Amino acid sequence: VAFRLASWRDQRAAQGDLKIAMDNDSNFMTFISNKAIANRKKFAKQLRDAVTATDFESLIFLQSLHALVASMHSPCLRLELLQYILGLDNRYSVAHVARSIELAATCMSISAQEQESLGMLEDVPNES
Repeated sequence: VAFRLASWRDQRAAQGDLKIAMDNDSNFMTFISNKAIANRKKFAKQLRDAVTATDFESLIFLQSLHALVASMHSPCLRLELLQYILGLDNRYSVAHVARSIELAATCMSISAQEQESLGMLEDVPNES
């Protein structure tokens, strides 16, 4: 319980110092109960599953991350880990991370469509 209380206090201090971008304050009861630990375990499993299910050249990883972010309500440690993984600084809130993932997915889709178009053009015989 002492660790959970200290973790909640540290998060509140970080929120107050604007060291991390949070949409709302964390709930004290989440830290006292096992909910924070359960959320972190679920996050770790989802992240491991996302990494093992992708080759990082498809949208599967981004789709997995987007689903993971969409399920977050008041993350702190989980948000910090995602910020680190994605190379974002601590000004990025959950909403900003979600939008960054959506932008990356859009860019990858456009790039894939362009590659397909170029591949089709190369297959067309030259009539000259």
